[in-house]
Amino acid sequence: MDDVEKRREKLKKWLKGSSSIYLIAILVFALILRIYLFYNTAGQTLWWDEAEYMATAKHWAFGVPYDLNPQRPPLFQFLAAILFKVGLGESFIKFTISLIPSVFLIFCIYLLGKEMFDEKIGLIAAFCASISWTFLFWSTRMQPDFLSMSCQTLAVWYMWKYWKGDMKVHSLAALSGVFVALGFYFKISALLVPMIFMVFIALMDRLSAFKKKGYYIFSGAFLATLIPYFIWSWSTFGNLFASKQGYTPDSLQFPIGWYNFKFYSMMTDGLIGVLFILFLIGVILAFRFVLYLDVLVKHKKRVFDPGLFSLLSLAFISAFYIFYIKNTDDRWVFLWMPFIFMLVGVATVFIYKMIRPYGKAIAVIVVIALLGFATYGQIVHAKMLDENKKGSYAPVKDASLWIKENSLPNDKVLSISYTQSVYYTERNVSTYSTIYNTTAFEDYLQKNKPQFIQVSIFEPHPTWILQSGTQNGYQYVALPYFNSSIVTQNGQLASLDLKPEVKHDGITFTLVYPREQIDWAFVYRITYQ
Repeated sequence: MDDVEKRREKLKKWLKGSSSIYLIAILVFALILRIYLFYNTAGQTLWWDEAEYMATAKHWAFGVPYDLNPQRPPLFQFLAAILFKVGLGESFIKFTISLIPSVFLIFCIYLLGKEMFDEKIGLIAAFCASISWTFLFWSTRMQPDFLSMSCQTLAVWYMWKYWKGDMKVHSLAALSGVFVALGFYFKISALLVPMIFMVFIALMDRLSAFKKKGYYIFSGAFLATLIPYFIWSWSTFGNLFASKQGYTPDSLQFPIGWYNFKFYSMMTDGLIGVLFILFLIGVILAFRFVLYLDVLVKHKKRVFDPGLFSLLSLAFISAFYIFYIKNTDDRWVFLWMPFIFMLVGVATVFIYKMIRPYGKAIAVIVVIALLGFATYGQIVHAKMLDENKKGSYAPVKDASLWIKENSLPNDKVLSISYTQSVYYTERNVSTYSTIYNTTAFEDYLQKNKPQFIQVSIFEPHPTWILQSGTQNGYQYVALPYFNSSIVTQNGQLASLDLKPEVKHDGITFTLVYPREQIDWAFVYRITYQ
């Protein structure tokens, strides 16, 4: 029987097993849940990062003027550009390169959990990933996180298989290096994976690591896969390592990010939530590696423990974001999630085994109840977050689409919502965020002759053009340069003074949007004498 036939027989045997049924059920459930949220948020405005990726895609597909951000690796935008080029729209692109990868990531987490621990823990980890509110929320956004995370998880999976196989099959190390690099093509944070490998290898193999052929193969495969990126980075930005811009400590003057610890509870389900408590139990159980400390310290032998690797990964990722990046949000620490969910699986299996002597049915009911409570909380939170956020930045989108419909292709636009304005107007957009006084602003206008300017409350603006706040119980938005203001109280309009036309030094600004209802984004047409 040849290898192909053996694989077929192995696949048929697996499909007949109960674990395959559970996994397929989890994946189908995850897909249905995400499709429901996807349609519930249809038409929502792209946020800054999303618009940056998609503006780059339109730049490559249609030649829309846009200044590329060197911090963004190119593969996600490149895939979107191809889909734009063949005539597909935003919704299909989001479904294809964000939602579907979010389901594939669940499968990858199952593979990793099964390989590092066992089948049951892999299934529980996959189920937790399927209901995770942060995964659910971001699956309806245009982000490269799930494609990158899938590659990162597969990289860990291949490396663990390499270690588990006593480091004899070097092709596994090569595949791990390839997938780490592919993860980087979507998101720079994928570089955390080889850093974690290095720390764990130093702990396991010490100086003997330099004698391991597989590690050199991993490095070679990783660097070889990155060659196209280096070529693109040099030809585009004149710098092989352009992506490091904006990630140095000098450019991030934030206090130590201790607040990142809150994500451990926030991304599960709170301090008294089921998943968070299970995670803490899993952490305690994983600390059994202390039994090996005498081996580590005295005999320096190789210690290969999934609990140790999970805790080490969580600690390293935490330290990176607390002491280096500092200012983060939940999706930045997605690499936590596979390890968190696997430790939840460890705790769940432990509880099952503790109750099992008193009756299998009781143990099953307890596990189902725990995961059921977690499911309800995660889905409710994800749905609420989607409802609250799906209308955000809508005025910026509407104003930008108005400009697109009422301008010429070569018209110039000023907007501080730079990425979103480029994406929706498909015009030549410039920002004026660094122009700090009216004299410099008017000099800029006379020199560059833009035809439109967009002002909104959704990004920080220079105070000479936009001010907002609360005074004596009233909320106000003032447009000093346009001699206009809006005052509200308890959400009701108290005073409206929007000048339809304002002149400054031979330049006329005509308010052209909004025409009727105030939606906190304003567009002025600019004409010059």
